Amino acid sequence: MALFEKAEVKIVTKSPVHIGGVEQKKTRFEFIIHGNYLYPISEDRLAEFLSKENLIFDYCAQLENKANLFNLADFLRSKAFILNESLLLKLSSGKRIYLNHNASLIQDYRPYIRDGFGMPYIPGTSIKGVIRTAILYNLLKELKESSYEDFEVNFERRIVEDIEQKKNKRDFSAWLNKEYFEGFKLLGKEKSPYTDWLKMLKISDAYPDGEIQTSIIPINILKREENWKYKEEYSGKKTTIWTECIPENVTFRFEVLWERSFLSEFKKQHYRFKMPENLNATFECINRWAQDLINFEKEFLATNAMKKWYENNVCNFRIGFGSGMISTTILMLLSESLRKKIRNYAGLDRGETIAPKSRRVFQRDSLLTPLGWCLITVDGTRH
Repeated sequence: MALFEKAEVKIVTKSPVHIGGVEQKKTRFEFIIHGNYLYPISEDRLAEFLSKENLIFDYCAQLENKANLFNLADFLRSKAFILNESLLLKLSSGKRIYLNHNASLIQDYRPYIRDGFGMPYIPGTSIKGVIRTAILYNLLKELKESSYEDFEVNFERRIVEDIEQKKNKRDFSAWLNKEYFEGFKLLGKEKSPYTDWLKMLKISDAYPDGEIQTSIIPINILKREENWKYKEEYSGKKTTIWTECIPENVTFRFEVLWERSFLSEFKKQHYRFKMPENLNATFECINRWAQDLINFEKEFLATNAMKKWYENNVCNFRIGFGSGMISTTILMLLSESLRKKIRNYAGLDRGETIAPKSRRVFQRDSLLTPLGWCLITVDGTRH
């Protein structure tokens, strides 16, 4: 048997995808809107420009006086500069982002992660995080279906104990990761990230086929109460999160490597569950998890028009901002009452309202779209 298995994988976005980086938010200090585009301003290019035009003192003075009300575009106009495409591309190092909606009142937005060359990509760590969730979900679902008593004793009751003991929220259910992934002894180490059996799975960063144009879209928060409604600010306006996203139908590619070196040793030490033994089994885990997730969302949206999106689109992978608590945990396996307890403890206490009760959505015309959905397929496997 070969020591490793390698596959080329393709991801096609089926709804807007956002993955954030170190910078969680950009403000009017850092961008200018002109026409249908937003230009993220380069600090270095702006500093060079202000120095050349002898405007550094004036810039700093206005920045200090206006504080959060400072607007870079207004400042440049006050100095008689015409904000045309040529100037803005110069200040933004040639970068611009398409505005999907009228965003004249936008005050800040969440930028998409980019590599050192300014290229949008999907980090391999983010992809692996989704796969990790899918595998764990399948392992626990198998335990629940084969022996609900074992599932209740070894999983549900321990979660309740964590809540009753008021464990630090960061450490909440940390035992789950240690027992199902890190509970091994290998090369003199035990129960640590060094003995995590998913070290066998190596995933490269995913890059798009050719150049792509990201866009900034308004994301709203849809809540299921007695009637469907949007979360609103004190002013009565919808809560809107302006977010830079990869649009639909963009293709990314990455490589997956499955190292078989330690598989037999890991299997020997963890006899309680059947871990996937190859890439095919891993992708089967992803498909089963995604189908259960889609069914869960359809049931949640039974009386909402967004249910049609799930009926009309084929997808099997969800990633990034807006995926929600259900997509990033194994809460689908738990009862509604236990989901409420977890939500009220680890998040905001919403009492007896359904858990989770809200979804981040993108509304285009009258159509509602969920976030983060993709179709993942294996282009080819080799040993």
